[in-house]
Amino acid sequence: MSDQPAISEAQRILKELEAEISERINANKVSTESPQMNSAVGRLTYIDAYQQEQMSLHARRQLQTRLLSIREAQQRVNQGTYGICMKCGIAILPERLEYMPETPFCTNCG
Repeated sequence: MSDQPAISEAQRILKELEAEISERINANKVSTESPQMNSAVGRLTYIDAYQQEQMSLHARRQLQTRLLSIREAQQRVNQGTYGICMKCGIAILPERLEYMPETPFCTNCG
C-alpha cells in the first residue's frame, strides 16, 4: 500500500481499534480468585460461577489476540508492507481490509 492518504487512514483505523480493544480488555477484568465449592452456595451455583469465569477468560484471550494482530498490522504500516499478503505477496482487497483491518493475508491465503 503506497497511497499516502490510504496509509494515513489505515493508521487512524488501527489506532482506533487498538484503543477500543484495550478499553474492552480493561473492562473485562477477570477475578484472580476461582469460584470455590461451598455447601452454602450449592453445586449448580458453583458450576454457573465457574462457567462464567471461563467464558470471561476466553473472551479476554480473544481480545488480547486481536490486540496483538492490530499492533502487528501497525508495524506493517510503518514498514510499508500493510495491505500485502504475507504468504503470497499479492495486494489484499480493500474490502477485506475494511472488514478486517488487521489481517495479514488475502482471501486465498487466510
